[in-house]
Amino acid sequence: MNEENRKKREWVKSAAIVFLAVMLVLTFFSNTIMNYSLPEVATQRIMSGSITAKVRGTGTVESGDPYNVEVKESRKVASVVKRAGDEVEIGDVILYLEETDSEELKVAEQELKGLRDAYESALLKGIDSAIVNRVQSGRTPSTSEYLKQINAAQAAIDAAENNVKEYENLVAALNSQIESSSQVTVNASVEKQYWDEALLNLNIAQLEVERAQSALDSAQAVSGGDAASAEQNLKNKKEAAAQWEREAKRREQIYRTAEANVNAAQAESETVVKNLKEQLEEAEKGLKIVQDDLAQKTESYSELLQSVDTERNLASQLETIHEKEAEIEKLRDQAMGVTITAPIAGKIMSISVQAGQNTTPGTPVVVIQPAGKGYTLSFSVTNEQAQRISVGDPAELVNSWWYNDITAKVVSIRPDPDNPSKNKRVTFELSGDLTAGQSLSLSVGQKSANYDMIVPNSAIREDNNGKFILIVEQKSSPLGNRFKATRIDVEVIASDDTQSAIRGGVYGYEDVITTSTKPVEAGQLIRLPD
Repeated sequence: MNEENRKKREWVKSAAIVFLAVMLVLTFFSNTIMNYSLPEVATQRIMSGSITAKVRGTGTVESGDPYNVEVKESRKVASVVKRAGDEVEIGDVILYLEETDSEELKVAEQELKGLRDAYESALLKGIDSAIVNRVQSGRTPSTSEYLKQINAAQAAIDAAENNVKEYENLVAALNSQIESSSQVTVNASVEKQYWDEALLNLNIAQLEVERAQSALDSAQAVSGGDAASAEQNLKNKKEAAAQWEREAKRREQIYRTAEANVNAAQAESETVVKNLKEQLEEAEKGLKIVQDDLAQKTESYSELLQSVDTERNLASQLETIHEKEAEIEKLRDQAMGVTITAPIAGKIMSISVQAGQNTTPGTPVVVIQPAGKGYTLSFSVTNEQAQRISVGDPAELVNSWWYNDITAKVVSIRPDPDNPSKNKRVTFELSGDLTAGQSLSLSVGQKSANYDMIVPNSAIREDNNGKFILIVEQKSSPLGNRFKATRIDVEVIASDDTQSAIRGGVYGYEDVITTSTKPVEAGQLIRLPD
């Protein structure tokens, strides 16, 4: 048991020793381990010296006033005598063309044939000879004259339409009168009924008389009967029948008078209707006449429009033919010979055609740099760079030993169209042994000047607060020295392609950070190369 406890204590002792040893190693090497996790920077001491604030750029030489030689017709090139770079005098042959008509002339002649064929086809469609004569003699009416004819025809149609409407209204009115006149509203039906009632009452009264007579006869035949009463009753019945007989006659007379009036009204109505129908017949004949007149004027109007359209189209076709004939005549007058010569003296900058190719109207076949005319070259610079140069400043060629007798100077400084807010385009005037299209590099700007504090351009940084540099500050600690990046705001007062002169809160002996293995920010710990 004791042996087991002793082994446990020895194991704990050994573990503690190992732990303390590891902690000791980590403590002594923690500085080295941390350093390897920090960005490594390259530095350079701020120094004094001189800066030549030159602006450099590369551009393409362009002709100052090129002369374009064009062939105004499509012709095939037979051969090219000159080449780009050759000097030419006025009249020197540059290229030869084949002895054929131009493509434009061939096309125009083919178009003229098509126009003539179309015109002759139109004549075969039976056009009025008067129209053909006017067109061919050039005596076609003007547009205003056409309009007068059309307006007059339209006015005739309007008048005919008004006549038709008037007759249609008259026919409708007569039909309405005939219908109303044919319906006789008077009749004797009431009077007839009144008479019939009287006749009925008369018949009843006569029957009453017969009954009273029978009663009287019976009373007289029986002794002791009431004959006097029966006789008085008969007398009364006869008087009533007589009254109804008189009333019936009176009512018959009223009926006969009413019947005569009805017959007279019917006769009058028939006479009126007859007269109205005769008027209607005449109105319908008149309507047919004005309808025929309207149809004829409408047809004449359509024929006039067609005639005008035919005449104008035919005249237009003939005018187009004359224009095409004039175009062909002009092409023949302008037809070029077989040679293209130099119209001015100078140097050939480019020739855009080869033997066997066709020329294109409007496209230069040869571009000549006139003798005595200069060249230009331009490139873009930043607004800051543009402030270092002025119009009139001379420029130098980079690698000038490659060229002979070439001079350049600044002639304009304008906003760059591609980036007008941040860049300027500097244009130079060149002279000497040049060829348009060649590339040249120029430098222009101030002469050399001495400055107290100069740093590499790679040390200059910039953010929203302006330009600054990061210097190295050293701090001591129990485990060794520590290095930190510290921001210093500066003003760049001059620069060239590699270094800049600065002004700011530095003394001139500080080390500035130029590059780093990782991004570095102000206040961050860094490490220097071993």
